[in-house]
Amino acid sequence: MNKLEIAKKIETAGGRLYLVGGAVRDKILGRNNSDEDYCVTGITSLEFQKLFPEAIIRGKAFEVYDIDGKEFALARKEVKSGLGHKEFNIQTGKEITIEEDLARRDITINSIAKDILKNSSKKRILFGVRSHLKKIGGDSSFVNKI
Repeated sequence: MNKLEIAKKIETAGGRLYLVGGAVRDKILGRNNSDEDYCVTGITSLEFQKLFPEAIIRGKAFEVYDIDGKEFALARKEVKSGLGHKEFNIQTGKEITIEEDLARRDITINSIAKDILKNSSKKRILFGVRSHLKKIGGDSSFVNKI
């Protein structure tokens, strides 16, 4: 099953499929990348499993599934629960947006996403850059010029 077929199946269940992180960066730069990670919004893990019974569950702390060697993670938020960078609670659910998922990522290049069924990567990339710069106290005004 190719990514468009997967995305359409997810859409029929009320969700969206996004290519995320370094794979989006490489597409923008015209580079080949065989390591594609996807984020799924708008559906639960049970709904995903019903849509894709062949998917192999890889995630232990949160839902990550493997379909034909590609990783599909359900959108999530992380809430800090202690000291350091390892103590946090993970929240998943169909109400979590791609923007919320991107906002939790710690590196700007990981905070970008491209909707598989729409050509909307610029909006998502700009959100990711703004979100990351805001977290580190940087000036994001240059993003408006892109």
